[in-house]
Amino acid sequence: VPSPSPVGQSAMCTLDLTQCDREPVQFPGAIMPHGYLLLVSADEHRLLGASTNVRALFGSPVEDLLNQPLESLFHSSAHQSLARGLDRITESGPPRYLGCVSAPKSWEPLDAFAHRNGDHLIIELEALDTEPVGTVLTERFADVMRCAEALQSAATWEVGLEGVVRDIKRLSGFDSVKGVRFVPDGSFQVIAEARGEVFPAFLDKRFPRSDIPDPGRRQMLLMPTQYAPDLDYAPVPLIMAPGLSGAADVDLGFSLLRSISRMCNRFYLNVGVRSRLVLTLIDQGELWGFISCWHGSAKRVSYADRLAYQNLAQVASLSLVEKEKAGRYRRTLEAKRRMAAIAQGLSPDAPDPAEVERIPAALLASLDIDGAALCLGHRIVRAGNTPGIKAIQAMLPWLDQQAAFYQTDRWPTDGETALGSAVTGLLSARLMEPGQYLLAFRPEWVHEVKWAGDPRKPVEQIPGAAPGEFRLTARGSFEEWKQVVKGHSRPWEDTECEALKDLQTAIKLWQQAQKVRVLMLQLEDSNEELKNFAYTVSHDLQEPLRGISNFGQFLDDSIGGTLASRERNWLNGIRKLSLRMSQQIEALLHFSRASQQALDLRQIDLGQLLAQVLDNLAGRISETGTEIILPRALPAFRGDPERIRVVL
Repeated sequence: VPSPSPVGQSAMCTLDLTQCDREPVQFPGAIMPHGYLLLVSADEHRLLGASTNVRALFGSPVEDLLNQPLESLFHSSAHQSLARGLDRITESGPPRYLGCVSAPKSWEPLDAFAHRNGDHLIIELEALDTEPVGTVLTERFADVMRCAEALQSAATWEVGLEGVVRDIKRLSGFDSVKGVRFVPDGSFQVIAEARGEVFPAFLDKRFPRSDIPDPGRRQMLLMPTQYAPDLDYAPVPLIMAPGLSGAADVDLGFSLLRSISRMCNRFYLNVGVRSRLVLTLIDQGELWGFISCWHGSAKRVSYADRLAYQNLAQVASLSLVEKEKAGRYRRTLEAKRRMAAIAQGLSPDAPDPAEVERIPAALLASLDIDGAALCLGHRIVRAGNTPGIKAIQAMLPWLDQQAAFYQTDRWPTDGETALGSAVTGLLSARLMEPGQYLLAFRPEWVHEVKWAGDPRKPVEQIPGAAPGEFRLTARGSFEEWKQVVKGHSRPWEDTECEALKDLQTAIKLWQQAQKVRVLMLQLEDSNEELKNFAYTVSHDLQEPLRGISNFGQFLDDSIGGTLASRERNWLNGIRKLSLRMSQQIEALLHFSRASQQALDLRQIDLGQLLAQVLDNLAGRISETGTEIILPRALPAFRGDPERIRVVL
């Protein structure tokens, strides 16, 4: 890439590189000379302003015509046609065709258009060379329909665009017709071209974003069809009635005759274009591309022809965008299918470490990448051309601070860990834990971009300005200018990112399943330990209880006949409570094994079961002074009596 010229370097300190993005292209205060413009009030249709060339139309200067009603300016039939059309325009928008009217003096046919601009209406009149007859119009639109049908059968959007470009050149007779696609960085590239001998080839050439600054792009959306019959013209200024804002305050964004900005006009003249027609291709309100028609001499194109080409461009917009989306969808499905095949090896039931370690190699074979790595804690598995393990480990803390899915085509940047000169493209998909990542790498992509001339705009001294003040000017040379681009990898496609996100989700689900499986194993071990503990505790508690019960029996056998009634009740209480304690321990042991035993379902009288439980707790209830109230009888139902007893 050649270095900037000394003039360009010296001007950088005072040159405002954004001035083109602030140019008020909708307020030129002038029109192109192939038509006439009238600004009238919306209520009374009085003339409030006009282009200075209306003198040729009405025979009087603008100043003598201001504030006159349209009725006094046009013949009766022409005025009636205009008035009917103007009354239907209630909102701002693109110009509406009002029909063909006759000029006041010459009676020549004029195409009439109008649109609303605030409280005013703007009428535009464009001369007709010959008024097309119905048969010609029918044939023209039938030809356009055949072009649209051929477009539908195109295999790809690129092939479809080539067909549209050829058809428009054949129908319009322009010297060169180009199909252009906008690039994500704002520049635009010629994808299809049909040309004669007048202009050089621009196929595959790139044009810089600055060739269509933001105001021009907004205008392309506002007026998708823009036509200039002769770019080598002197702008025709507007004159406004006294008391109104100046001509430079009139918004001509929807005007067919709006004078083109000086920068844009010089651009075309520098290429050698005298006449141009631009048909914008739009995707859901956003610029997708455009069809640019160039002619080496002045060329008149009737409104009927322009309307036909506009209809074809609108059909092309829908078809080309859908074909592009369909191709992207097919690539996405194929990439997702490959990711699903990789994920199938991740079994949550029987984890195979070898399957996990094969993921980087499988990813390398499935995506257009140069290397892949899987980072799982201290273990890093690599495949293909990747940075070293230490370099990868060094970048993981930085990635922990980024989004869960991170992509770049120019690694490293400031503040990031260098991966080595061989890697500039990175896709990073975070897994379950910090430091766990699936990484994809691409090498630096050193490639050549063919520009249509040096993309850097020249600068010139502003006439009458202070020394050292410069402005951008249109480029004067469009010879092929090659730029070697370094420091980037090939950009990541959305289809590739979506596919890797699918694999990221599959691996995270597998990790979650493994985590659950480990927890289940730990729970099983814990349950087994609890069961063993319960059995041991039960055995150790039952032994002394049996001793207490046996000694109570021995005591009863030995001296039971000599005991008083009160003492015998005490002795029976010891034996009875020992038995109940033993039953409760057995019930707890049984309950601890409940998850491993089948339910013993039988009919249960809940009231009777509760009475038994209360009897076991009689001593505690008496001691605490607790009052048990049953407001109604308890029902009977099927259940496991032992489990219900423990719960009660």
